[in-house]
Amino acid sequence: MTTQEQKDWVKDQMHGGEVVQTKSSKEPKEEIVHKYSIKGKGQLREAVIIEGKPYFLKYSETKDSLRVDYFIDEETRRLRPPHIEENPYEPYEFNNAKSLNDYYLPLAKKVTIDSLYQKIKSMVRLFNDIDDFTLNLFSINAIGSYFQDRLSTVHYLFVVGGNGTGKSALGDTFECLGYRVVNITNATEAFWYRVLGSVEFGQVTIVAEEVDKLDENSQILNMLKTGYQPNAKVPRMNSDNDKMDFYYPFCFKILIAERSPREDKARGLLDRGFKINSYKGYPEFKIKEIRNPQGNKIRQKHYDEMMELRKLLLIYKLVNIRKPYNEVDVGLDGRDEELCKPILQLFYTLGACEETLKEVEQTLGHFLNIKNKRKLNSKEALIYPIASNAISKYGPKMDAGQMWQEITDSLEGQIDDKNPNLFHSADYADIYRSSIVGMMTDKFGAELDHKEKGNSIIFNLDIFAKMGKQYDKTKGIQTKLIPDSSDPPDSPSREALIDDPANEALQNLNSNLENLNNELENENMLSYQYESGQSDGSANTHQVQYPPKCYRCDFKPDSKQAYDQHCHNKHPGKAGYPNTASIEADGLEFQAMEWEV
Repeated sequence: MTTQEQKDWVKDQMHGGEVVQTKSSKEPKEEIVHKYSIKGKGQLREAVIIEGKPYFLKYSETKDSLRVDYFIDEETRRLRPPHIEENPYEPYEFNNAKSLNDYYLPLAKKVTIDSLYQKIKSMVRLFNDIDDFTLNLFSINAIGSYFQDRLSTVHYLFVVGGNGTGKSALGDTFECLGYRVVNITNATEAFWYRVLGSVEFGQVTIVAEEVDKLDENSQILNMLKTGYQPNAKVPRMNSDNDKMDFYYPFCFKILIAERSPREDKARGLLDRGFKINSYKGYPEFKIKEIRNPQGNKIRQKHYDEMMELRKLLLIYKLVNIRKPYNEVDVGLDGRDEELCKPILQLFYTLGACEETLKEVEQTLGHFLNIKNKRKLNSKEALIYPIASNAISKYGPKMDAGQMWQEITDSLEGQIDDKNPNLFHSADYADIYRSSIVGMMTDKFGAELDHKEKGNSIIFNLDIFAKMGKQYDKTKGIQTKLIPDSSDPPDSPSREALIDDPANEALQNLNSNLENLNNELENENMLSYQYESGQSDGSANTHQVQYPPKCYRCDFKPDSKQAYDQHCHNKHPGKAGYPNTASIEADGLEFQAMEWEV
């Protein structure tokens, strides 16, 4: 391909040219995706806006640089990033393309998980008057939301409180800092599926408000119960009712309501998250005002800081998403382990310091205790020791009437005068004999033996003992790092695996995009122009390729190549084309270059 042909190809692709054909001559179906990684098996691409145009942004380990794709072609479809107006969330928008490799990438490689965690905490505290444990949990999950692709499970957050207690402020703050946060209110089932998508899991994260009647919608409830793990898929028929589509409900979610979902209807959902009660507070700043600065310099400053931080978090994700996960033992099992281990494993993998790890452990342990106390106050937890005593008294096989008698004698309340199978409990709703029998079989692993004169309940003692462990008090989190000695010495490199697409069309596309990126760099197609005044008052437009003097020493280059080589050799890891933030942070002098803005 000649240089002119390459330029024409670039122009076509950047301005909606003809579709690049795959194996089929038929134009492929076009779908919008917010991120793509072949379900974690390929290189991660994140949808961004650069200088007003949509791109997929990726990080090349071999070239140690951020690169762009315009779209991704597969055999039957074309995947493209959304335009600004198509984003259901605040897009990741970069006004200065050169800053990606000159500023954000070096900074993302320099910052630590500890510094990011502390920065997020400081921002959350500005807009929310909350206790330290709640502050920590929100900050932990803001970071965790960016790496949800790598987590085996996520836990949900349930924020409950009356009007004026600040619960929406928590959601608004998370929307500004979390990963692609879509804020929805009383959304329908169809909206949930559409925003989560059918291409790949973890496209967005969700803040759902006014979910007070969530326990009355069984379809959304079931979707949420399965959507805490990445492998979950939910089948749905399309409008023509002739094709089955599978949607991916997995993502981190915050559910905000004035009341908690009913325990008897939403126990499976409540068991997958931590509950936070909101109370009226007096934060230093109101997040709704910060998000609408209206020319106020203080508001604008805080808003810009949040937008810069979320962009840095996205680049940090691209750089660190492939890190092999450290194996840890958190001293928990079952649902408790699912709620706590993945996020702890993430912080260990990202190299968190001992102080941060301890704080994460204590925070998760605090909310885990609250959750399990709720479980200990459940009807099942109350009945289990009574059933255990009945087994000790009658053996593993007993008449159902004997179990009913033991329970009604042990609980505070009375048998209904007209119905001997109904017990009016003083602490719980009415208890029916049939519900007790169902509890023995469904919750405690017993079997029912039907007879003419009544039913017998038969317990498997091993199963009954195992079922009882869920009502034990939480032991507490005690994390241990497990050394990994299982890596094969001659395994293929991760980079080779990621850069070797499965189909020929995608491989050819990547080759073309490589030429595109080289062309963009060589011809400085994304470099910047500035207006310089002349003595007669006119203005000339100049193509600025390099500064007249090195920002960090006295070297004066005579070409862009000489300047780039100098920066690479003498100032490795430092931005050669710094923007305002980088100049101020490093104490450099401004040179009136366009990229400094």
